[in-house]
Amino acid sequence: MSYLKNILIRIEKAAEILDLEPWLLDKLRGFKMCWSCNLEVKMNDGTLKQFRAVRIWHRSPHTDQPHKGGLRYHPEVNEEMMMGHAIEMSIKCWLNGLEWGGAKGGVAIDPSCYSDQVMKNVTEALVDEMDERNILGPFRDVPATDVGTTSKTMNQIRQRYAQRRRSREDARFAGVVTGKPVGYGFGGIPGRNEATGYGLVEVLKSVMAVKNMNRQKFNRVAIMGFGNVGSNAAKFLTQNGYQVMAVSDKNGGIYNPKGFNIDFLERLKTDSGIINIPNIEKSADKISNDELLKLEDIDILVPAALENVITQKNASLIKAKIILEGANGPTTPEADKMLQDNGILVIPDILANAGGVTVSFFEWARNVNIKDERVPKPEINEVLKAMSAILNETVIKTVEKSFYYRKTGQDCLPLRMAAYITAIEQVAPLFRSKHMA
Repeated sequence: MSYLKNILIRIEKAAEILDLEPWLLDKLRGFKMCWSCNLEVKMNDGTLKQFRAVRIWHRSPHTDQPHKGGLRYHPEVNEEMMMGHAIEMSIKCWLNGLEWGGAKGGVAIDPSCYSDQVMKNVTEALVDEMDERNILGPFRDVPATDVGTTSKTMNQIRQRYAQRRRSREDARFAGVVTGKPVGYGFGGIPGRNEATGYGLVEVLKSVMAVKNMNRQKFNRVAIMGFGNVGSNAAKFLTQNGYQVMAVSDKNGGIYNPKGFNIDFLERLKTDSGIINIPNIEKSADKISNDELLKLEDIDILVPAALENVITQKNASLIKAKIILEGANGPTTPEADKMLQDNGILVIPDILANAGGVTVSFFEWARNVNIKDERVPKPEINEVLKAMSAILNETVIKTVEKSFYYRKTGQDCLPLRMAAYITAIEQVAPLFRSKHMA
């Protein structure tokens, strides 16, 4: 089943529980823009090569606010997958009180196969194509880092956009992207790089506190995906007293029954973001990603790589008691049902990994001079504190909603569905006021 279909199933289930009007459900399943083109990119030898580019806007009631979502450079980027991500980005924003519509897009390319100069050419070609169609803009569409893109990519977008626009309008160019570098003239905000990983740990602690779970019973962690989210999650989990027993990337992973110390975890990463297998401690064993999912001495599993890694084929093999979703859409609906039946608590992506978009809101608001009491001073501790306050409030609302819809004699509603319902209830009045006389 496609990723888009997975998201639509959840939207439709939430609409059924809420008894939404059919026209409103159609809005939630619809899109404002589905754009794609072939980028023509100059290679190092001077030849031209084409790459498919995609950008999707989900339907939003926030007509005076931009669409927001990641920009992904990955071979599997396509329109249908980005549609699913755009919908879920809307749900994530609405759940956390961020007045944006969801967006998602990218380029079908493997950055590891091309030079930095070629990737810069890709980024600039993408900006040129999007700007020609008036897609980009601080109040139209604000991309951010995602799989395969970095703060350097965001800075290149900002610079190219400013070069193209400077003679035509006086705009707040820095607000065209978030996740920019931190430093004089770059426009980034301290804490953005750490935000998603730090937020995962804050949401985990908050959910366990609100649900009165014994912290000491859930201490051992395995992390699938060791990019920005996974590596920062490992660092902050270790700092909070959790034992990180296993980590992996696309090439496989490592496992230590005694856990890894934080210094070792921070040395794992190479410049290309791949776990440096030759530097493994003697007490660690190489494992596959499939083996990581099935580890028996794990309490918390953190899928922090790509979508659809937990499916009906492997859900029954998972022994962890909590799944903390660092990636977007790592669990399919069929797997959700199996995990629920097995008593596994799933802390869903739209709740767990919202730290990144929350700090993106802080960065954007400062770039475009939006006055909002939630926006902190640009100091890392203040930023992470303000982010945690928003995430904690969202956890409380979501857990309360899960109990509100509990049926007699049954367990409370799963947190994913409670989060969808909370988000949709938040924006339904806006949709109705816009479309009903």
